[in-house]
Amino acid sequence: MTSRHGRSGTVSEARSSEKAEESETDSYSLGDPILNTTHAVEGERYQHMWLRDMIRSLMRRWYVLLVCLLAAGVASYVVYQSVPVAYSAKGSLVLMPPRSTVGPDGNPYLFLGGMGQALDVLASKLSAEDNQAPILEAYPGVAYTAEPDRTSSGSVVLATVRGADGNQVMDALGSVVAAVPTTLAAMQESQSVPEDSRISLMTLVVDSQPTVDSKTRTVSVLVTAGGGVALGILLTGLIDGRLLARAGRLVATRQAARVSTRPSGKRSAKDIPRSGAVVAESDVLEASQERTPAKSKG
Repeated sequence: MTSRHGRSGTVSEARSSEKAEESETDSYSLGDPILNTTHAVEGERYQHMWLRDMIRSLMRRWYVLLVCLLAAGVASYVVYQSVPVAYSAKGSLVLMPPRSTVGPDGNPYLFLGGMGQALDVLASKLSAEDNQAPILEAYPGVAYTAEPDRTSSGSVVLATVRGADGNQVMDALGSVVAAVPTTLAAMQESQSVPEDSRISLMTLVVDSQPTVDSKTRTVSVLVTAGGGVALGILLTGLIDGRLLARAGRLVATRQAARVSTRPSGKRSAKDIPRSGAVVAESDVLEASQERTPAKSKG
């Protein structure tokens, strides 16, 4: 009888433990607010502890951080000097309808539509290698594009020139703008278009000064500076951790040596070596300071 009661008690205890585990699993799966709050508090506490330890490391090894910041500043200056500034200039020309379409008393601005096909062909001609080669050879280091201005409702050709020299960019822009009517006239001449039916051009806007494009330089400098600062902080924390661990091993070695040299009856609690335990931070800092060589007395 006793064995039966013992077995029934064991079975009931096992069932109760299984139910407790199931209820705990359900609480986790259903997202118990108490557990979630506890986890959030622990995570926040860990973040505060990590931030506090990092600040202490930076304060202890401020000289390492200073060297890293100086190195990041020098690297940023080198990048600033090495990355060139780009210049750009633009010019816009609009296609004007032929005289036969406008008439002697007509308004040409009322007939600006309907020339989209001629605009696309002209932009393709200007972007062809045969037309680009003379300008690129005359102004090395410059690149230009000639394309329809999609932001305008009229038939407008937009020429954009980019380069590292502002004066060269402006000279190249003048050559590109001058090549637009020449190319349009050659297109119509090849098709034997009569004079009264030919499309003409009118210059809208041409930049008088190049625009400085320093976006590439600014992004490069910011990336270099930010990466240098982040690397300096991590390197400072790593060096501080290594030095503290080294000093901790030194303190533990000294304590073990002091205990081994004393008689067994005279050992005190503070003489017990703390191997495997956390060494006090004051002892570690004291040991790290002792490792610094003292100045020789004159």
